[in-house]
Amino acid sequence: MAENVFEAVKQSVSTREAAAFYGIEVKRNGMACCPFHDDKNPSMKVDQRFHCFGCGEDGDVIDFTAKLFNLSPKEAAEKLAQDFGLIYDSQDPPRRRYVRQKTEAQKFRENRQRCYRVLSDYYYLLKKWEADRSPRTPEEEPHPRFVEAIQKKPYVEYLLDLFLYESEEEQKAWIAEHTAEITHLERRLKIMAENKPTNRERLREITDGIEQGIKELFESEKYMRYLSVMSRFHRYSVNNTMLIYMQKPDATLVAGYNKWKDQFERHVKKGEHGITIIAPTPYKKKIEEQKLDPDTKAPILDKDGKIVTEEKEIEIPMFRPVKVFDVSQTDGKPLPELASSLSGNVPNYEAFMEALRRSAPVPITFEAMAADTDGYFSADHQKIAIRQGMSEVQTVSATVHEIAHSKLHDPKKYEMLPSWKVVQESEGGTKHDFKLDFATEKEAEQFASDMDWRYVDENQFEWRLAVEEDATAEKQAIKNRHTEEVEAESISYAVCKYFGIETGENSFGYIASWSQGKELKELRASLETINKTSGTLISDIERHYKEICKERGIDPHAKVEPETAPIEQPADAIKVSDRLPTGDLTYYVAECMEFPNLGEYHDNLSLEEAIRIYQEIPAERMNGIKGIGFELKDGSDYEGPFPILTGQTIDLDTIQAIDYYRDNPLVQKAVKELAAAMPEMEVLGADANQQEALFLIDNAIYLHIQSCDSGWDYTLYDAASMKELDGGQLDMPELSRMKAVLQICDDNDLGRDSVKYAPLSMIETLQEAAYQQMQAEASQMAASSQLPETQEQALDEYPTPDELVSTPDMQEYGYSYDGMLPVTRERALELDAAGLTVYVLHEDNTESMVFDPQEIMEHGGLFGVDHEEWEKSPQFHEKVMERQEHQQEREQAFLSQNRDCFAIYQVSRDDPQNVRFMNLDWLKSHNISIDRSNYDLIYTAPLRESGTVPEQLEKLYQQFNLEKPVDFHSPSMSVSDIVAIRQDGKVSCHYCDSVGFTQIPGFLPENPLKNAEMDVEDDYGMIDGIINNGAKEPTVAELEQQARSGQPISLMDLADAVHREEREKKKSVMEQLKSQPKTEHKKTAPKKSAEREI
Repeated sequence: MAENVFEAVKQSVSTREAAAFYGIEVKRNGMACCPFHDDKNPSMKVDQRFHCFGCGEDGDVIDFTAKLFNLSPKEAAEKLAQDFGLIYDSQDPPRRRYVRQKTEAQKFRENRQRCYRVLSDYYYLLKKWEADRSPRTPEEEPHPRFVEAIQKKPYVEYLLDLFLYESEEEQKAWIAEHTAEITHLERRLKIMAENKPTNRERLREITDGIEQGIKELFESEKYMRYLSVMSRFHRYSVNNTMLIYMQKPDATLVAGYNKWKDQFERHVKKGEHGITIIAPTPYKKKIEEQKLDPDTKAPILDKDGKIVTEEKEIEIPMFRPVKVFDVSQTDGKPLPELASSLSGNVPNYEAFMEALRRSAPVPITFEAMAADTDGYFSADHQKIAIRQGMSEVQTVSATVHEIAHSKLHDPKKYEMLPSWKVVQESEGGTKHDFKLDFATEKEAEQFASDMDWRYVDENQFEWRLAVEEDATAEKQAIKNRHTEEVEAESISYAVCKYFGIETGENSFGYIASWSQGKELKELRASLETINKTSGTLISDIERHYKEICKERGIDPHAKVEPETAPIEQPADAIKVSDRLPTGDLTYYVAECMEFPNLGEYHDNLSLEEAIRIYQEIPAERMNGIKGIGFELKDGSDYEGPFPILTGQTIDLDTIQAIDYYRDNPLVQKAVKELAAAMPEMEVLGADANQQEALFLIDNAIYLHIQSCDSGWDYTLYDAASMKELDGGQLDMPELSRMKAVLQICDDNDLGRDSVKYAPLSMIETLQEAAYQQMQAEASQMAASSQLPETQEQALDEYPTPDELVSTPDMQEYGYSYDGMLPVTRERALELDAAGLTVYVLHEDNTESMVFDPQEIMEHGGLFGVDHEEWEKSPQFHEKVMERQEHQQEREQAFLSQNRDCFAIYQVSRDDPQNVRFMNLDWLKSHNISIDRSNYDLIYTAPLRESGTVPEQLEKLYQQFNLEKPVDFHSPSMSVSDIVAIRQDGKVSCHYCDSVGFTQIPGFLPENPLKNAEMDVEDDYGMIDGIINNGAKEPTVAELEQQARSGQPISLMDLADAVHREEREKKKSVMEQLKSQPKTEHKKTAPKKSAEREI
């Protein structure tokens, strides 16, 4: 019987043969240069399968061909069959589960979105390096990251513009030429993200930055002027800011000649010299190239045999110096005064303020105050008061400042009582202190009178006692007040910086004003207090913030989701959220959207003003493509100008392809309003989400639908329990998506009274919930079918940092945060010395960060380490690798289990026979047998799901390649690995071959008593009293297969099979919903907040 294309290819063609056929040189030892990354030396092993030790790519001959030519698996298999002349059966029986194939348009959109995401991440990293690593003085040696930012940032900006404005053909060409570069950059960004500093290192870095900043402010007037310039030139890069500062240190506000004239109604004074900065100015160049044949790519020859050339125009990104002028060099309409207060919003502001309230030792209130006062701490009334009406950033900064005062400082010490002293005074006016600390003048005079002291020195000057007021305590109080204000504002800066809230523009000036004349020694002493207090406060805020987000159902890491919209809207309408953000939207208009500096630029506009200015820009005067954009001010990494309308096109497709913009209600509102106000403009991608959508049917069922080659693929979920109810295909590709939704409702007896859109991000939540429920049901079924077990040896367990204490011990102690792992004092000292962040755990369910080992010695309770930091530490890796030293004990524990479990064996590290990644055919050809002594037991664990042995093997292969457990620190599962499955009391071993798994007997010792018992029970057709060896009744599919193969079948058997399957037919969707227990909606009392009445 003929095979399908996949089986025919896998059994007939090896990866080595395919690689050689497609022009990849394979050396005699089976090594080749990997075509999937920039490989200088051979790093890819090629045989029946392939595996690259450089980039980690792995798979069989079909995977290799699919990746090499960017094909789907089916297309790759068909190409191999055609290239190698294989015969196969193209009429495969229909598969039960539909595999969704991506169209070329979908692949391009994914590739474009990936490139844009990687380049965006890199661009914002370059911006951070440019700001954080810039030289503080002209003499300072530039940091390598700063140099990279200056060199690469303009090029990355050009590439981002390419993906925003250029044609699909140019984008596809760039992606094809730079795939390896993007992959390398993506890997580099991932490595840098994984090597992020610990919390303690971040806090040290922040406070060190305070110290350095204050030192610079103390030591250099020039640096203070530079900071002042930077605070005013937020639109310019660090490069240009330095250029402005070097040419005109007293500059306050600069703009181009035309911008002064058109936007501010000012003109440059005669004879003024401009300030030179760098601006992008791409130019076009015509070149001659050989004309190539589109099929063969060979040069085309004319009738005389000469190569034909053609002229081509290319655009080259370049930069040129341009002139700008300071406000002092202009005359005209006066400029408005700039506000000095902080502005901006804080994500989840209300939740964050509630976290501050719970972290403060006293209540927080809001009051009306003078404009020069942001807040105060009252020791008499034990409260913190904050000025009303400030921005969110200013409010958070002031609140943390006053919390620091309430924790560290007592204002009563500044209420100085009069103090008197007795001094020795000579006739020449010289004085020396004699006795201090008299409460009244009378007490001091009485003391001087009682002493009756007189003295004549060698110069015949008479000395006597005198009384005067002592100002020493007052001076010391003033000195302490300066120190405490420095501490409070530094703590505010450090805490806000830790949570991504920028307050440096305000904080450094405030700190400097209270720090005049302080010595570095005193400053360092203050910074130690700042460090410890900031760490404790950050721990409190983080813990309370997580609790509040959990109480209010907020995901602290999630983007803002648009609300669902009703489906009753025009077919060509733009699907955007109707939820409006707080605050006003501002627009900008640029004469040249590609490079706004090259022409008119108007910002802070209303929609009406933006449209009017856009329409007034004449075509004959344009320096580029005019457009309208939206100024995004939400405190995120994407904050800044964002183009919406370019030329006469609103590119909704690009906007919706970027997750942050697609889910941001501000951007969606701007697009919707602009499209409604300018209906004559073309909207690209108005049906950007037509291929996939999620609907809520009658507020009871979620319908996930997406297009496929034969129509529409759909899945139904119960809205209350998120349980997957049904799914299938609607083979009607001619229907629109809306009609397909209604048809699916009719086919599944669903109502059509209310059909609403739901956010696409909900799909992942539904799928995850359905998966977890399936796991729970499988576990429950497995548990119910097992008899009570005796104590057994344990499989591999999660390596905790301290085996002497457990999570239940920590919870009994009084600390319950599940992100913390408990440790004892001795282990805490070891981990602290190793560089991990250690926390002191308190019995009131709070924690504080450890900064000194002495804190560990002084604490008599438990300690903790963050589980994520622990899993990334070398100590965690060491504990995982220690398992290899207990091969026999772990193998015996696996063999003696009474539950279903598995074990993974991999070739030993020394690999004396050099069999790693070799398939069974290769072993047989070299007469090498599989020997247990040549393998290490790597990992053991229970089987979490039900299924046959082949199904379990397939799940394990996917898990240990795509979603490896955190304590699995070995190579991904590949050829030559052995998986042992213990299921239903039997152990079987399976070799991971080039294609699938092959069972191998004799790898592990068998349990003869258990197997004998199973054999006896099998002879009697029963195990544990359940008959299992009776004659199996054939299914309809089996009988039809027999008939197709020419074997005779009984019509009675076929009729019985049909009736049997009809009886077993599953319930409809509505029946499943009706059969579910009714969910009780209990009304609970609101959880009492720690927020005090204000």
